[in-house]
Amino acid sequence: MSKHIGRRGQLAFAKEATRGTIVVPSAISVPRGTISFDDKIESAREAEGLGKIADSDALFVTQQMAEGDIECMFDDKNLGIILTSLMGASPVITGSSPWTHTYTLNNSNQHQSLSILYQDPDLAEIFPMGVVDSFKMTVDQNAIVSYTVGFKSRVGRDWTPQTLVYTSQGNKFLHQHLIFKLASTIGGLAASTAISLKKLELTIKTNTKFDTVIGTVEPEDILNQQFSVEGQIELNKEDQTYRRYMLDNTYKACDITLRRSASSSLQFQLPRVDFSAWEQDRKLDDIVSQKIQFKGNVDNANALDIISTCVLTNSYNGAAY
Repeated sequence: MSKHIGRRGQLAFAKEATRGTIVVPSAISVPRGTISFDDKIESAREAEGLGKIADSDALFVTQQMAEGDIECMFDDKNLGIILTSLMGASPVITGSSPWTHTYTLNNSNQHQSLSILYQDPDLAEIFPMGVVDSFKMTVDQNAIVSYTVGFKSRVGRDWTPQTLVYTSQGNKFLHQHLIFKLASTIGGLAASTAISLKKLELTIKTNTKFDTVIGTVEPEDILNQQFSVEGQIELNKEDQTYRRYMLDNTYKACDITLRRSASSSLQFQLPRVDFSAWEQDRKLDDIVSQKIQFKGNVDNANALDIISTCVLTNSYNGAAY
């Protein structure tokens, strides 16, 4: 045991072949920023009157689980396993260096589970049945693109420390790699002009829930519920376009692509987004800017899911995804 800084903590993921059965990570070691993911409990307190004014005489642990957030910088290799749990299933892989990983939203309530390894100089733990609860991507000026992923899992198990390797990391995405487009239809996105943004936030939630049952202290399962996609863009105000989108209840197809090169990219396409909460920033000595929120919808008319395209391209063959 020794005192240490958080930077010495290490994180790794592995896809579980059987839900909740631990797989020791060997391929996906993830550099990370801040982390709040850890063990948690639910409890029942004994507070009966015992002839004294004290308000408690015992506490009983009734549930053990783990949850919290992990912040990372975008990496075109390590992101793949996160997308597998977020979208619910492994991708279809085509090509050969670069490989194209095409994800389809799994319309089920048991998305792919992961084993999550965390270790530092004091401990090593593996958390089984880890599933993505939320995913927030932020593209800001003069910054590496970042994401925060919320996880839920069963409680951590003490484990033997592993030797994690960081010699085969992917490429980072920067703000200049973003391409953001809107069009009337999905088919019109390719020919549309990229929009100059100041900032983009994209949030995808699977709204997971611990499936707790009588007879065990751990959740029997962790189930994803409704799947939502929301975002916000910031840009200079040059006309009334986005105000009208909000007022006129306009729907658009949306393309959000991070493209470093032909062999390093991530693309989300949303076939039907609506717009709300438009506002201006009119400081006296700054260029007037605007923000607008958007939300993804299923495109029933064209039989397209809320995320109709999710494609990751990189130089990794995706065996661990």
